[in-house]
Amino acid sequence: MTALSDLNGELKTCKFVASWLVWVELADRDDERVRQAVTNAIGLEYGPYEGVAFESGAGVQFFRPKKGSKLGDTAETVEMPARVLTFTVAGDTANLARAIEAVRHAHSYEEPVIMVQQVWASRADFSEDRENPNRWWNRGFEV
Repeated sequence: MTALSDLNGELKTCKFVASWLVWVELADRDDERVRQAVTNAIGLEYGPYEGVAFESGAGVQFFRPKKGSKLGDTAETVEMPARVLTFTVAGDTANLARAIEAVRHAHSYEEPVIMVQQVWASRADFSEDRENPNRWWNRGFEV
């Protein structure tokens, strides 16, 4: 398999940078607050953009509280409407830690579901690609 550093040397329109992919399960009441908290903490930058995140459509989260939880031990499984917020964090673990702490501070759950994975994320290099006829600005589209 080719190393990403080798691939970056062959690419003309982008490169890949080491990043963290963060997945957070959210109740509807949390989505805007959590996303804004992370944006305030680290900017959620992706190339020349900020506030970049993805939120899935509604799904269902299942859980059963155990002894030691705020709800205590219950026999019933709870079904709660939920969404998934994903975003990438480039840079060191200190930047990632600020993002995670922002999620935990703004989230309403006692035990938020947060998953982190090391990934490679693309970053555009428009020095050779600005005139590409498929780009929105060359097709007359509005954002």
